Amino acid sequence: MKDSVTKVQAEPSLTTIGIVLVLGAIVPMLDTTMTNVGINTILKDLDSTVNVMQWVTTAYVLALGLAVPLAGWLLDQVSGKLLQEIALAIFAGGSLISATANAIPALVTGRIIQGIGAGVIITGMSALAMRAAHGQNLGKLMAVVGLPIVFAPILGPTIGGALIKYLNWHWLFYVNIPVVVIAITVTALILPAFAPIKKGRRFDVLGFILITGLFSGIVIGITNYSTDNVFGKLSVLLPIFVGIDCLMAYIIYGTRHPQRALVPLKLFSSAHFSAATGLLFLSGLMVNGVMFIMPLYLQNIRHLSVIWVGIYLIAQGAGMLATRSLTGTLTDKYGARWIVALSMLGAAITTIPCIFFTAATPKWVVLLVLFLMGLTRSGITIPVMSDAYTGLDQKLIPEATVATRMAQNIGGSVATAILASVVQSLVGSNVASTATMTNAYQMAFLWTSIGTVFGVIPALFLTNRIGKKAA
Repeated sequence: MKDSVTKVQAEPSLTTIGIVLVLGAIVPMLDTTMTNVGINTILKDLDSTVNVMQWVTTAYVLALGLAVPLAGWLLDQVSGKLLQEIALAIFAGGSLISATANAIPALVTGRIIQGIGAGVIITGMSALAMRAAHGQNLGKLMAVVGLPIVFAPILGPTIGGALIKYLNWHWLFYVNIPVVVIAITVTALILPAFAPIKKGRRFDVLGFILITGLFSGIVIGITNYSTDNVFGKLSVLLPIFVGIDCLMAYIIYGTRHPQRALVPLKLFSSAHFSAATGLLFLSGLMVNGVMFIMPLYLQNIRHLSVIWVGIYLIAQGAGMLATRSLTGTLTDKYGARWIVALSMLGAAITTIPCIFFTAATPKWVVLLVLFLMGLTRSGITIPVMSDAYTGLDQKLIPEATVATRMAQNIGGSVATAILASVVQSLVGSNVASTATMTNAYQMAFLWTSIGTVFGVIPALFLTNRIGKKAA
């Protein structure tokens, strides 16, 4: 009896487990927003172009997205605690390579390694937190686990700007290492083992290769197109056709081997899930795409220092924070359909002023627009993520989690590639004058606004509880 009491007392609380998992995940989530602030500085220091530099962001997000299904499988094969420790060590290794890089290939290599580690860490945070909760106190747990998502857009740009101003861009990556060391130590000391549940399940290697080929081919083709704005080149068409072929092959494979497929095609028989997945893919255009272009505009057109860029971007994070709790309440009450549709429309409208931004645009206008953009973002991601599981078979939830996280992260990499291509195709080999760059950024914001409007269509297939209480 005494031993059992001691054992219970030694078991960490749900909140403690959540905090330990968040400590490991906060650095990967901050990393993207910190790096976006430094893109322009790195570009100049390494004498690169926007088209090439977008790979610093795209490679990270693409690797992160593709690591998600691998992480989901690994959590069923090894101890969750051990997996988090290994993933954190991988992320630290990628950070060290990125920090010491003096050329784009080395930097991109480091970012890919970081992305692989980050994909496992973030997936593990969600999965292990849910496992620790045993279906209870989920609201309390999500309040803790959701902290990195809330504060990354606010803290990342500010920290990144300060590091570049007072040190240099290499410290955007050096700063990760001591935090990761602390996270590994705390994980080793506090986190439960989380023994694997479905050990022995085979990993769908073929499905993973086809999905990798699909998204990598599209991203590479888009990026190559921006080099000289010629679509008919082999370097553009070949990777795009490879991506399309991989998609067709996966559909055939998934139809013939539904039990083996990494992402079961029967998931998409649910209109809610299909719509949610498409919207999560599109959300990358509004979040990753805008966060890639906006710092470039603020630095190259408004000539702000990196620390002021970070301060400006706090406005968007504050907007997201202001509507976060309200969005959850409204979604529970009315369903996701009209909240997401109106938020998509609002996101498109609030992006329109960016199309007319110049060096002379008043400061208060830029800050107000960023805040309004933030207000609309919470009305998209939160309802869509919750709606993805509506009416879904409980057995498909793990695969659904893999699919939705992949859609969100890979959508971000595709969006970044598209917007970088828009900018580079307009600048081309011309001298990057202020007028030329202003026009390029305005066009990128126009594409973002148009792409966001298309998100209203899948939003109409989400759940709707308005007028159905009596039913």
